[in-house]
Amino acid sequence: MPLPTKYLDIVLSDLEPGKAYQKCMQEIASDSRDVDYGFTEAIVYATEVRYAVDALTKGRPDHFWNFGDLKGGADDWHFSILDDVKNLNIAFVGGGPYPVSAFILRERYPQASITCIDNHIAAHILSTAVIEKLDLGIATCFTEAIEVDYSPFNAVVIAAMVSGKDELVKKILEKSSATVIVRGDVDVDHDRLHRLNSGFDNDGSVGAS
Repeated sequence: MPLPTKYLDIVLSDLEPGKAYQKCMQEIASDSRDVDYGFTEAIVYATEVRYAVDALTKGRPDHFWNFGDLKGGADDWHFSILDDVKNLNIAFVGGGPYPVSAFILRERYPQASITCIDNHIAAHILSTAVIEKLDLGIATCFTEAIEVDYSPFNAVVIAAMVSGKDELVKKILEKSSATVIVRGDVDVDHDRLHRLNSGFDNDGSVGAS
């Protein structure tokens, strides 16, 4: 769906991209607006494409920050789980054009193997270019998340905008021994599953909550 003018003005403004994203999320809540995947994708991808272009033209930013974490503390929560996993081999599902969470994980775990998985060709191309430009040593994979063999990984992080999270989480838990972190609601319970309430639904869209 086309973005309403108010949201389009925000994502194209001079605001720092992450701040623009956060303002859009605040406006969604203020408007009590439930939005579909297309609406959500437009805001998130506009933010990440701006970051990716900056990285490709200007080089590495002063720091990576989790602009999607509106309440703060998400990174520390991730670390509290992943710090206990030895010889980390991480799959980051749904990285997008600028997989900042993978970049933050690289800084935290310099010896870890990290693979970003995405089914959006533009996101895959941009993220691969940024990773190579910044020499981050992260692998990328262009495919549907449900088609991946997760057995080699001992940790899987699933981004909030990934759709079909219920089915994906069930497959990962059944076919691997990985610790699984998922952002958003899933109808699954397991001792290896850790859920972060992100306001994103199972289809990858964000609601007014």
